[in-house]
Amino acid sequence: MHYYPGALHMHSTYSDGSGSVEDLIRAAQAAGLRWIILTDHDTLAGQPYEGWHDNLLVIVDHEITPDRNHFLALNVDEVVDNTLAPQDFVDAVYARGGFGIIAHPDEHLKNDFKDIYRWDDWSVDGPRERAGRPVGIELWNHLSDWGEHLTRRNKELMYFFPHLALHGPTAETLAWWDRLNMQGKRTFGVGGIDVHAIKRKVPWGTIEVFPYQWTFGTLTNYLLLDEPLATDAHTAIHQVYGALAAGRSYFINRRDGVCPQLVFHALRGDQHFPIGSTARLSDGPLLLAVDAGSPADLRLIGDGRIVARSNRAFRYEVREPGVYRLEGCRHKRPWLFSNPIYITP
Repeated sequence: MHYYPGALHMHSTYSDGSGSVEDLIRAAQAAGLRWIILTDHDTLAGQPYEGWHDNLLVIVDHEITPDRNHFLALNVDEVVDNTLAPQDFVDAVYARGGFGIIAHPDEHLKNDFKDIYRWDDWSVDGPRERAGRPVGIELWNHLSDWGEHLTRRNKELMYFFPHLALHGPTAETLAWWDRLNMQGKRTFGVGGIDVHAIKRKVPWGTIEVFPYQWTFGTLTNYLLLDEPLATDAHTAIHQVYGALAAGRSYFINRRDGVCPQLVFHALRGDQHFPIGSTARLSDGPLLLAVDAGSPADLRLIGDGRIVARSNRAFRYEVREPGVYRLEGCRHKRPWLFSNPIYITP
C-alpha cells in the first residue's frame, strides 16, 4: 500500500481565510502534506491553482454554507445554491456527479468566537437516492472542537495551550456514524481542520488563531492507495476522490504523535483486506491485524462497542459479522480514528 498524508476543509482569502492560496500551498508543503482540498465558502475562485505544486496536489472544491448545515461539496465544477434546503443541496451535488461530506455536525455552543453551525436534521444523511453513493461525515473538526470549549474566562489559556480544548469527535457523532454503517449506509469518516488562520486584534497588537502551517500539523488524513499518485493531476485528483469515497483512509492528530503507516487489515491465508474493504466469513474466520507503530491506547470497535483493546499491536479473530473500526488515544487524548473494515456473513 502507498500512504499519502493530506488535509481537507480549509479557507483562503477567496472566502474568510486570512491567507492566499499560495500561503496555504507553502504551509502544506512545509507541514509534509502530499494533498490538500481547498473548500472556500460558496466559491470555486481558487480553481486556477488546482493541480500539482511540486510534490503537493491541490484540489479545489467548495463548502456549501447556509446559516447552518454546512456541506463539503466534492468533485463538482459549479457552485451549488446554498439557499436550498439541506436535502435539496445534497441531492444537487450528487446530481452533478459529485459527492460530499457533512461538516461539523454536532455543534451546540455559541460564544464570542463562533456561532452554531451544526447539521440540524440527522435524518438527512446523504442523497435521497443513496444506491451505494459515497457520503462522508466530518467526525472531528479541529476548529469546531476548539471553539466549542472556549469561554470568556479560558480563551487566553486555550489560545496558548490549544490541546486543552480538544476533546475529539463527540460520542453522538461517532454513534451516528456507527449506526449508518451498521444499517448498510456506508459512510466514510474524516478529520477536518477548518483552518482560516483567523487574525484578531488584542491590546498588544494582532494575533493569529491557528496559523496554516501549525494547523496542517494537526488532523491529518492518510489515504491508502494501491498505486502511487499519478503525475497527471487529473488522474491523481480522482485517485484521492476514490480513496476518500471508498473509506480507504484513517486520520490522526499529529500533535500527539505520528502514524504514517497504520497496520489495520483483515487476513485469511494469503488474502488481505485493508481499511474500507468488505470481507466475507463464508470462507472461514478472519484475523484482524493491528499495529500503530508506537504505544497508544488502541480500541477495536465492532458494531459500536469495544471488542478488543491493546497498547500498540494485537490480533483479533473475527467470527461474527459486523463493522469493525479502530480508535486510539495518546496521552489520554483522542489521537487516531480509522474507517471501518466491513465483515459480512
